Amino acid sequence: MNDADYPADRQFAIEANRSALFIMLYRDFPMLHLPFELISSLLDIDEKLSMWRHRHIHMVQRTIGKRVGTGGSTGSQYLQAAADSHIIFKELSELTSFLVPRHALPVLPEQLTHGLGYK
Repeated sequence: MNDADYPADRQFAIEANRSALFIMLYRDFPMLHLPFELISSLLDIDEKLSMWRHRHIHMVQRTIGKRVGTGGSTGSQYLQAAADSHIIFKELSELTSFLVPRHALPVLPEQLTHGLGYK
């Protein structure tokens, strides 16, 4: 993907997406362990918030059923639509579409692999 094809609605810059994908692909290098853990933690937070939203939707359905919700909203229907559209780290979660098997990863130049180690 080049810069001209990059969607304008993205929150992350194209360079940030490329960097995150690089971290995810080459996470076995020592210098990338901590950044990969950070990305994984952000995705975990997003998942936990999504689970909370869905539990809240079920609680609202049990409590008020199909009636109008607070502020005149459509109740659980509104909450469902909001839950489906509120993914905080959407760009990070979509990067998994670009992951490839480890054996298929391009070999990095030796100077780069040396810099990604602790030596």
